[in-house]
Amino acid sequence: MTIAQSAKPSSSNIAVTLKRLIDLLEEDETDEYGILQPSQSAFKLAMRFVVEAYEAMGDRFPKASASTDEKGGIRLTWSKLEPECEVRLVCPADAEQQAYLYHELGDTYAVEHNVTASILVQWLEWLNQA
Repeated sequence: MTIAQSAKPSSSNIAVTLKRLIDLLEEDETDEYGILQPSQSAFKLAMRFVVEAYEAMGDRFPKASASTDEKGGIRLTWSKLEPECEVRLVCPADAEQQAYLYHELGDTYAVEHNVTASILVQWLEWLNQA
């Protein structure tokens, strides 16, 4: 193993998250419930947020699950079991709509509109420290 390989583990949280996002592009276009592949605008927005958050957080960046909604929007979910909490970034299929961030700890939850990468970083740091 070279130094470069050991410095960049393939199982890092950013690698897992990016692979899960890219895997969405390989889904069938549709099924009986709706669109499975993300729209180009949702994919680009999700990638931008993930990369910018990772650049700010480095190894503290937690891995996310990725899914699409029936319209081709993307939902990235970061969750923790103890305590039970989660952060969700929703990137809509329609480029005219704004992304939003949902966060929850126990019975307390809220939605952040006007999402930026720095707001995402704040909530991912919150999740890490919960």
